[in-house]
Amino acid sequence: MIRTMVTATNTMGQLQKQLDMISNNIANSSTTGYKQTTATFNSLLTQQVQNQRGDTAERQTPFGVRMGNGARIAQSQLLGQQGSLQRSDRPLDFAFNTENQYFKVLVQDAEGNTEQNFTRKGDFFFSPINDDEVMLVDGQGNAILSQNDEIITLDGPVDEIQLRDNGVLAVNANGTEQQVELGIVDIQRPQLMDRVSSVYLGLPANLDELGVDPGEVLVQLEGALRGGIGLEQGALEQSNVDLSQSFTDLIEVQRNYQFHSRAISISDQMSGLVNGMR
Repeated sequence: MIRTMVTATNTMGQLQKQLDMISNNIANSSTTGYKQTTATFNSLLTQQVQNQRGDTAERQTPFGVRMGNGARIAQSQLLGQQGSLQRSDRPLDFAFNTENQYFKVLVQDAEGNTEQNFTRKGDFFFSPINDDEVMLVDGQGNAILSQNDEIITLDGPVDEIQLRDNGVLAVNANGTEQQVELGIVDIQRPQLMDRVSSVYLGLPANLDELGVDPGEVLVQLEGALRGGIGLEQGALEQSNVDLSQSFTDLIEVQRNYQFHSRAISISDQMSGLVNGMR
């Protein structure tokens, strides 16, 4: 009975994590560029109890009883399927029409430290630096990086913005055209990326411990590789969350949680009966 309670408790903790994951997907169903996350489960270690050593009768099943210890989340998977595109006709809105391509962005945390992250959220803005210069930023005010990992600054005020082939942004200011190559990467192994926030991904700090080279995780789209960039101007990529499936998964997890909670209650009642008999 104690083992039953431990097994159910172990699984409930993991179901709670899956519940949080599904809830986060639903909450970000309207977040531009969001990619949903799913969870897969594996069984914990089982114990073989050999309680039939004296049984000499022929049988078709193996001897012993295999007792489990519950289940755990084996992997949280980032689904990179393409989301639908919504036209906005805004010159500074950009949407990828190719999976696994991301903008490079310089994100600053609450402590003032900066780190390069990656995002598919393409609603950009010009933030004034002074009377003559502007900086390209995202909706959170973080700087968008160029192909050379430099903050994109342009002469202002800007009169016209045009996206050209290979991810080149052409900006016209006071009759002078300026061109900049947007920093874009192709993430080859999205399952190794850390989700920094709902729209930002980052490289994990323990790649060396995993024996993985950063070049195996993502590829910088430079030179001839920029020909494969799929980017549209005046549109935004919507979240790829399937709400109907998410709500179905949510109900299923809640039912599983209730089942394991009931198992703990029944085990507690049985323990009370045994103690009463003593």
